[in-house]
Amino acid sequence: MHCGIEFEYLLIDLGGATPARLRDFSNLPFEQISAWLEDKPGRDDAELATGDLGIKRGYWYLEGNERFHDDGRFRTLDVKGVEIRTPPAADVETALQRLVAIETQLSAALARHGLGLAIAAFNPVRAPYAYDPPLNAWEAAMRAEHRAYDGSHISTLSYGPDINLSMPGWSNAQCLDATRKLQHYAPWIVPFSFASPFAHGRRWPGWSKRTHERAPLRPAVKLFLDAQALAAPELASTLVHPARIAREVGRIEFKAFDAMPDLAVLRGCCHLLVGVCLAHDLTARSEIADVALYQRAARLGFADAQVREGAEQLLTSARAALLAHGDAVGAQALAPLFAMLQAQRTPAHALVEQWEAGGPMFKPGGFASPAPAQDSLEARSA
Repeated sequence: MHCGIEFEYLLIDLGGATPARLRDFSNLPFEQISAWLEDKPGRDDAELATGDLGIKRGYWYLEGNERFHDDGRFRTLDVKGVEIRTPPAADVETALQRLVAIETQLSAALARHGLGLAIAAFNPVRAPYAYDPPLNAWEAAMRAEHRAYDGSHISTLSYGPDINLSMPGWSNAQCLDATRKLQHYAPWIVPFSFASPFAHGRRWPGWSKRTHERAPLRPAVKLFLDAQALAAPELASTLVHPARIAREVGRIEFKAFDAMPDLAVLRGCCHLLVGVCLAHDLTARSEIADVALYQRAARLGFADAQVREGAEQLLTSARAALLAHGDAVGAQALAPLFAMLQAQRTPAHALVEQWEAGGPMFKPGGFASPAPAQDSLEARSA
């Protein structure tokens, strides 16, 4: 199994007159921040997809909403934050190590300009994102043709990791079967990551504003296949997309997690996906997202019996599958998730408690930075 991780971060001021102020499209010009982050690792990695505009080069790049002139020329990017992507690794643990190493380099580059990283799954203070200026005719026509732009008013405010898995030796049919399995069980998988209990500067009445708004608009999981496979009738699926580079063929990309602010939770969630892919007793499959269940989970979390029982089934099956495949490290990594489930807590609970104690609505720093002093999820569930 190979694993790669993409992770989106907010940007904040480190100090000055406005310490911990969020920096984004409202107060951070793309031309300025892109120049600051141009010197980065991975720029010469020819096996990275760089996007249609070629601006996604290297192991980190700016994320946001692309804006164009009325003749189709790129104009600017409404910056929402920065994304790290790791090159594919031989296992989850190596991918996580690479994520933290790249994050350390990124933090140092940002600090030279008074900026730092922060983690939350939804911009907790910004008013609803609106196109400013409004979309021109060329932009409107392009977005109508390319569905990848659907939901930009939400994706420009939301943050999450993409967990990329590939299983060497698996057939295309096996990869599609695992993708359909993840699509079905995703509403029970994602609550372990919930980390967006705020919106518009206020407490949102639930645990994942991101999931609640994103579920009707954006895919939970994708499978990338080559042109020959795309033409095969037996592989026809709304979940299948054309591979942009050779290294993408057979890649399963899970996109529904919140940007969780705890490395142990990210580790557990990565191994949970692997275990679900391997579990033979999880027999349901789907092509269509259960939006109502996503939104119910987003509001209620593990306090809801249906969400809690489904998540427990997944965890138990995933742990058994990992152990059956000789992956004791992966099975042990699920322990924090079992603790969260027992305590009916998500990462969002800790963010709310931090805010109620006078702290920010996000985790300052990245995974390599120490978290604010607080009891661990494991200790709280004891």
